[in-house]
Amino acid sequence: LAPRFLQRYGPGWLLLAAGIAYVVRVIGYTLTSHMSVILLLDTLHGISYAGGKAGSVEYIQQMVPKGYEATGQGLLIFVNYVGIVTGLSAGGHIQETLGPRVMFDVMALIVGFGCVVLFLAEICFDPPTGDSKDDKKEESGLDESTNLVKSLSACSSSSYADRAAENFMKKNLKYDSLNKYVKDW
Repeated sequence: LAPRFLQRYGPGWLLLAAGIAYVVRVIGYTLTSHMSVILLLDTLHGISYAGGKAGSVEYIQQMVPKGYEATGQGLLIFVNYVGIVTGLSAGGHIQETLGPRVMFDVMALIVGFGCVVLFLAEICFDPPTGDSKDDKKEESGLDESTNLVKSLSACSSSSYADRAAENFMKKNLKYDSLNKYVKDW
């Protein structure tokens, strides 16, 4: 579901859908105590988790300059884990002092605020378009180091590792026979 949504609407809208699924799920936890309803709400966790991961990875991939893709993903992971530690600490404190319902409401409020900011960013600013670097280079006349490079969609037929290996071969391997051997392998 996430790859199709990502391909059709882009990473920003996928992140927004994931955030909305999270908010609905945790507010639902505070409104019910029936186990069957809680289990139904818990299915939204898959949407929020998978959508959040796929959307954030693709969003960062499209935003970083060429050659800094791994750095962008590393920073994403760092910020993600800082958020996890902060959220667990604050959530644990709120749960101990004010109870679990208030904790879920506060977390829904924080994520809801993030959704509003993301929504405004999506409608007010131009999201990454996914143009290839060759098209941009020819149009703008700028050298490669100043262009933002858009990755191929995460939903394409080849994996990121395959595309990275192919790009490496194009840049670094000079003999056609070796390129053919590596590609066939």
